This record gives sequence, structure tokens and C-alpha cells, in this order.
Amino acid sequence: MRIIVREYLGMLKESGEFDALLPDLLREMQLVPLSSPQTGVRQGGVDLAAVGNDAAGIRSLWLFVLKRGDIGRRDWDSQPQSIRPSLDEIEDLYLRNHVAPEHQSLPVIVIIATTGDFKQEVQQNLVGYAERSGRNRITYEFWNGDKVAALIEQYLLTEHALPAPARSQLRRALALVAEPEYDLEHYFALLTDLLAWEPNDPATAAKQTRTRVRALATVHLALGILCRWAAADNNLRNALLASERTLLWGWDAIRKHEMTQNQEISDAFVRLVDTYLEISVEYFNKVQAHLHTHNAVARYFRESALLTERVFEEIGFAGSIGIAHLLFGLATKNQQTVIGANAIGETLHAFLKTHPIAGSPCYDNQCIDISLGLMLLCFTKRQEAAKAWLNELANRLDYAYRVGKWFPISTDSFDDLVAFEMERNEIDLEKLKSMSWMIPTLAQWCAVLGADDAYVRLVGVRQDAMKDTCCQLWYPDELTDAFRYRGPAIHESGISDAPTELPDTAEEMREQIRGTRTDSPVKDQIATSAAQAGLPFLDFIACRHFRTPMDPAFWQKQLTELSPQATR
Repeated sequence: MRIIVREYLGMLKESGEFDALLPDLLREMQLVPLSSPQTGVRQGGVDLAAVGNDAAGIRSLWLFVLKRGDIGRRDWDSQPQSIRPSLDEIEDLYLRNHVAPEHQSLPVIVIIATTGDFKQEVQQNLVGYAERSGRNRITYEFWNGDKVAALIEQYLLTEHALPAPARSQLRRALALVAEPEYDLEHYFALLTDLLAWEPNDPATAAKQTRTRVRALATVHLALGILCRWAAADNNLRNALLASERTLLWGWDAIRKHEMTQNQEISDAFVRLVDTYLEISVEYFNKVQAHLHTHNAVARYFRESALLTERVFEEIGFAGSIGIAHLLFGLATKNQQTVIGANAIGETLHAFLKTHPIAGSPCYDNQCIDISLGLMLLCFTKRQEAAKAWLNELANRLDYAYRVGKWFPISTDSFDDLVAFEMERNEIDLEKLKSMSWMIPTLAQWCAVLGADDAYVRLVGVRQDAMKDTCCQLWYPDELTDAFRYRGPAIHESGISDAPTELPDTAEEMREQIRGTRTDSPVKDQIATSAAQAGLPFLDFIACRHFRTPMDPAFWQKQLTELSPQATR
């Protein structure tokens, strides 16, 4: 396991990855972090500060200078971000101006830590500086990748935190993560083990909190290792899926054990959120050029069924990633994250134009991906693009249902899809369109956004080619929160509006929606645990990941203008 961790450290970036890992390690070493790295903020040469006992049990101030990769003579003193200027700045600036009064009398330990090694050519410089600059209360230590890996194994991957079976699951996941068809079963089994917390016990509440914080720290490390392996093997899709499941199951454990208000638990979970946001940015950056290029995704798939699956998966990814960045950026007042969300909305708009197949869904449950995409377009003020897409979807669905070909089938079976496209004499067409979430979902979207012509076409389809189809919508209820972050909530909770009939005109549908919001049993949008905690984007990720239909309240609440505030 130490070899795996050592290799993982070598993959980390100094900013945003190595510095995000260290606080978890320091906490397990009984060191209390005092600061976290901030990009663009002058910190007096210190990347991370902490307070805690040294090896002799003396309470000390720990100051960390973090670097990435192997350290040679060129890294010592050739540029402002080199090691020596940072060490000088610690003595000249940080210790004079940035130390709290209660820490000024503490001995100081300065740690130069790197994910690589200290080359022999620089070791004499390090030792010489330490001997010459060291004062009575300042000592210097040098942690290379092997030292950091050993500490991680000792404190974060103990037999208690990660027992032998869990280590085996992690190794199996790393061995298979590069395979496109790998379903991450071993990593999910590892998550199940780490998040299987004991029932709350008031007599040992403090101990249980420490154990759960440690479990989340171990989950964070395991996720980071898996994601770095996946990135190195050029399979960021598996990294994104793993980070989604980690967020959802992690939140489910926190919610179930009533830890949503615990600050330590919240801080640990936010680190998982940060990793998801980082991985989602990497994924988006990787696919962005393909989404802007005409039919670029088609180059990777010979079969139209596989191509359609992937195109709508990309729409769902773009929608959930963009919404997550937008809502998290608004909540944290991070303008850069909000700008990134707008860029994802722009790319989604381009994708719909460069890949015409985005107008022809193949599964009925792809209404989930479509709704996520429409929501992002509206959140980023692209309502006209959303209306144009709805018109295209309505035109194609009208044609497909009337000719009995290429319509979205009501099952999620790829075998059924292949049979539908290739073996038309062997299938039961009525069975494949026996039910539909797609038609009522798109009809309501058309009414909300004012795409009245598209709405009329969908009504025509419903009354003609789909007169025997059971159209339905699903609304969450008070029980849904117990299921939505663990699996498909639709099977265990909620209220189905079935059969759902479509009024003849879009205006009548708008009146029906207004009535739903004021008079029906589902008039009040369910306040989910994630939304109450300021993490509403988890609900959108859960819809995409577990294929749970989106709550219609998200688009029903406002008929003329959708905004992120409508979700809070």
C-alpha cells in the first residue's frame, strides 16, 4: 500500500491537490491546521500552518512549505517561488507579522515537504541553511515523498481505518479503473465498508465523531488515489462516476446519522466536494473540444445506439457539472466557479448544434439528461437555445412515434434497443412504448419556456401514436430523502401522477402547472437535506447518477424565468 501511496503522491499537483491532502494527515497526527493554502494570497512563505506536539511532546508551531516533484539546485534559489526565498520570508515576514499572540512563544518547526525526492545536489544547501538560519526556537525538517507516504500509511491507512479487505478492494479498483466497461464495483464496496457507521450513541458521541471524520478522510484519500490512476490511464469518466458516488453515499451517511450540523464532518465533506469539482473540471476540459466539433463523438462509436447513449450521457454530465459549479459558486461567492459554469453552458449549447443526434433520444429515461441540460441552459440565460432544442426534440419525436421507428423506448435495456433498431420483426412495439416520462416532461418544459408550437406537436403525438401509452410524472415525497442519495429513489418513494393527460394548448398546461403549485398534494417542493445544508446541487447529481426523475417543481415553480435561487 505504501508503494501505491508513493506513486499517487508523484501524480499530485502542488496547488489544489497536495495541499488539500495534508490537512487530513495533520489532523490524524493530532496537529490542528491554522490556515489553508489560498491561491493568489500572500502568506509569508507558508503554505500551511498547524499547532501540535512534536515527537518529544512539546507543543509547537508547524509551518509547511509544499513543493511538487523532485527538488534540485534549480529549485533552491533561482526564482521567487523557490525554497530559499520562501524560508527567508518565513523568518522575515511570517514569524514577525502572522503568528497569533498565543503562539508566539512556541518553538517553530519548519517542514519542507515534497511529493518527490530531494536530489543530492541540493541536500547540502538545505542542511547548510538549517544550520546557519536555525534559532533556538526554529528547527527544520525535510519530508520527501517516501516520508509523506509512510506518514499517510501510518495515520490515514491504518488497519483500523482501512482493514485488509478494503485495501484489497482498492488495489483491485486501481487495476481495473482504466477499462471503459469497468463498473467500479470494488471501489463501491470499499465505500460501503468505510461509510458503514455504527448507530449514534450519545455516551460516545465525541469518539464517534472522530471515527467518522477519520473515515471521511480515508474516503477522500481513496478517491484521490483512484482519480489520479484513472487520469493517468486516460479514463476520467470513471473518475467522475467515482466522485459522484462518493459525494452521494458520503452525504447519505452524514444525513442518516444526523451529522449535517457538525462542523468537523461538514469540513471533511467539503473536501470531497472540492475533489468532485476538480475532477469534473478535468473531465470537462478533456471533452470540451469534442463537444464543439461537428459530430466528433461519432468518431468513437460505430453503432448508432452506442453513439446516442453517449451523447445523452454527455448532456447529463454537462448539465449536472454546470449546475454544481454554478450553485456552489453562488453559495461560496466564488465568481471564477460561476464563470466556469457559464462556459459549460456555452459548450452544451454548442454541443446541441454540432451533434444533431441530440434531438433523438433512444431511452425514455433520457428525459433526466434533457431536463438537466435544459436547467443549465436556463440558469445560464440561454432560454432561446433551450426552446430551439425543445422544438427539435418535438419534431423528431413526432416523426419517430408516427412511423414507429427510432423513438425512445420505455425500457433501459440495451438489448431491447438493439432489437428495436436491428430486428424489427422480432419485437413488440407496443411494449416498447407502453409508458412515457419523456412526453409529459417535455410538454411541461415547452409550456414553461413558451415553446407553444412544440407543445402542440407533442399533444398531437400523445393523441395519435401514443393513445395507449401511460404518460406519467413523478414527484418526491417526505420519504424520498432517505433513498435519493443511495439509489434510484423512484422505486421506494414519491408520488406518481399517472396517467398524465396533456391539455390541448400550452396556455392550458400553464394553468394546470399553476394549479399544481397551489392546490395539488405536491404543491410544496420537498426541502431535501442537501438543500437545507446549502448543497442543492447534490440533488441534481443524484438524479443523473441514479436515474431518478427530476422533481418537476424545479421547472414548474417559475413559468417565465428560471434562476438558481428557485432551487434553494
